[in-house]
Amino acid sequence: MARSPYAAPYAARRRPPRWPWFAGATVLVALIAFAGVAASTGPFTDQDIATDQIAQQQGAPAELAGGETPSTPTEPPAPTGGSEETATPDDDEAPARLAEMWFSLWADDDFFRMYQLTSDTTRTVVSEAEFIERYQGIQTMAGIKSLSAGIAGEMTPDGRMPFTVTYESTLVGDLTQQNGMMLVEQGDEWRVNWTPALIFREIGDTGCVAWQGEPLQRGRILDRDGVVLAEDAEVSQVGVMPGQLADEDATINALGQIIDMDPDEIRATYQRDGVDPGWFVPVKNLPADRGIELLNQVQGMEGVIVKSGFGRTYPHGPLFAHVTGYVSPATAEDVAADETGSVQPDQTVGRSGLEYGANEILAGKPGGSLSVVECDTRAVREVIAEAPGVPPLDITITIDLEFQQQVDAAVGNIEQLKSVPNADPESPFDDLIDEESEQSRGAAVVLDPQTGAVLAMVSHPTFDPNGFVTGTGGFDDEELARLNDPVLRPQANRATIESYPAGSIFKLITASAAMADLGYTGDTPVNCPASFSIGDNVWNDWVVENGLSAQGQLTLHSGLVRSCNTVFYQIGADLDIEGPNLLPDMAKAYGLGAPTGIPYFPEAGGVVPDPEWKLENIEDGWATGDNVNLSIGQGYLLVTPLQMANAYASVANGGEVLQPYIVDRAQMTGTDIVQQIGEREVVRELPLTDTQIAELQSALRDQTSNDNNVGSSRIFGDMTWPISGKTGTAQNGPQDGSVPPHSWFAAYGPADGEATIASAVMFEQVGEGVQYAAPVTRAIYDDWIASQGVASTP
Repeated sequence: MARSPYAAPYAARRRPPRWPWFAGATVLVALIAFAGVAASTGPFTDQDIATDQIAQQQGAPAELAGGETPSTPTEPPAPTGGSEETATPDDDEAPARLAEMWFSLWADDDFFRMYQLTSDTTRTVVSEAEFIERYQGIQTMAGIKSLSAGIAGEMTPDGRMPFTVTYESTLVGDLTQQNGMMLVEQGDEWRVNWTPALIFREIGDTGCVAWQGEPLQRGRILDRDGVVLAEDAEVSQVGVMPGQLADEDATINALGQIIDMDPDEIRATYQRDGVDPGWFVPVKNLPADRGIELLNQVQGMEGVIVKSGFGRTYPHGPLFAHVTGYVSPATAEDVAADETGSVQPDQTVGRSGLEYGANEILAGKPGGSLSVVECDTRAVREVIAEAPGVPPLDITITIDLEFQQQVDAAVGNIEQLKSVPNADPESPFDDLIDEESEQSRGAAVVLDPQTGAVLAMVSHPTFDPNGFVTGTGGFDDEELARLNDPVLRPQANRATIESYPAGSIFKLITASAAMADLGYTGDTPVNCPASFSIGDNVWNDWVVENGLSAQGQLTLHSGLVRSCNTVFYQIGADLDIEGPNLLPDMAKAYGLGAPTGIPYFPEAGGVVPDPEWKLENIEDGWATGDNVNLSIGQGYLLVTPLQMANAYASVANGGEVLQPYIVDRAQMTGTDIVQQIGEREVVRELPLTDTQIAELQSALRDQTSNDNNVGSSRIFGDMTWPISGKTGTAQNGPQDGSVPPHSWFAAYGPADGEATIASAVMFEQVGEGVQYAAPVTRAIYDDWIASQGVASTP
């Protein structure tokens, strides 16, 4: 029989002279393995070693899930190939095949079947569950994504099979080691005499593995002029290790007195889902200069730790909450799900806004060392590998602090509404905002229509992101209740995440489809009756609700200026006859029905209904009535304020739909190394001619300023800096009038030159667009005009 290149000449069974020596060696190995495994995985008899200590320090998934251990099948499957055929000592190639089988199972994380290949001696001292937890815990701690191993030479006389293993680690990259595994004869088979050193040779019999990352300060978020909106400030971090709290109630009650925090809030911080008992859990950040004082106060309190660190701070609090977003401590799920190796138990993770979307830029990747440590003291015994970090970067956004403050005031301040020239003094403004609690529900987005840069973004109600830095420990019960209020939803960015029916601001898109697909011009005559019907279905113009007579004969141009519903109902029906996808396709051409693609910023895509969508989601066929509803921005249509601001910006700039951006550049702190991120990017051209776009621009201009004082001219008519725009009043909920409509106004300006600003303002369930969103838009534009050094009125 030809020998395997991996088989030694003495690998066969017939070696009588060596047996007594080999038996002694086997006993010695078993004793060493017993001592090593017992020290590293917990007691297997009544020895005074904590069973869960190693699994906790290795971060074993079974413990992370609450102490559950992997289930064991009642009849374990036999290893591939069968030991009867591949592992008999009479077979010279059996040791090599056993090793190769081991490596294959290891690469597949099949620790259960690996355990079936271990010797009886191994199984005497380590259980299957402990064996699996040891592998899972160490590989998790080391960030092992994959590995490959192979035999590296012939087996030695004492049964040691040399092998090479290469690990792919998210923490240290590729790592190759030379190692050796002990194989022993067991009856008629070969088996693996296992020790933890087979995972990493440096572990030996008693070591644990730990990743020691170099702490990084998270990058700053700056406004366009360099004003700090979010940064890491040096703090004294007070926290607990839940698994080490000896007298939990007494300790937490005493800690609450020291740091002036309700004990129940402290418990809620470290008892929240995803927190591992072995982690340090920050509960409160205090000024850095209190560190020594705090250390003295908590001395002797087991499980309480004070350390220097960096805490995220948001100097302008609620003003930029939906733009910056916020961070909170990493959970076990965050660490387990991270494939980059950048998320560690003692770090914070971005949860919303730019902190979430640009987390990779802001967080960088901490360098550090993967080491073997003493399992009890965590003292470093030997470094396995080291990795350099990726430095975090500051990001500069396109928003100016002062203009953001002005837009925020316009959205949230009722007095600003009342001061708008020509506003209706009898409008029920109190429905818009409760002056004591300032709970208006709305949003405003302002864009540069020439570049796509976001100039301001506001959502109300808002919240203070500083409260999330240590979990939710920065909020009292009243604030937590407000955060969880299903109506207020202060954490929701209404500008990008929430979507709504658009109402009449959508008529711009219907007019576009009429020109592109039905041959209309601005002068095409159209009738505006009080009602429009298809069969038994009747749709009214807004004059009916207001007790007015029909508007009569109009044109497409004047129909848009006067916002006649029945003009657009008829166009919607005609478009449906021509092709049911024509109007939905025009909406999609403007960018509706899909995210705008704004980089690093979470957003919703909304809904543009069409025959395919309705069949798939409503399980019903498309009807002409669906197109009629869509023609005035109702029905199943859902849009975000960002999408509508971008749609109107595309008309303002002459027909280019741009990708908005809010991150301008990234820069390494203290250096001149700048990475330009934000730039003008054309997503598509509107399917309209220059003449057709000019007609839309003309109608939108007349909507805000005309001799008949219709549309929104009573709000904007006296402005010498010309504004173009459209009101929108969007029905939502029951159609019996019991729920007030959403109020919209979309605009751009100036109308007589290159537009420098485009916007969308929306308020939930307050009333008509001309009464609420239009006056707020006027206030925003007055502030913008003043910042440009020109007057809005004579």
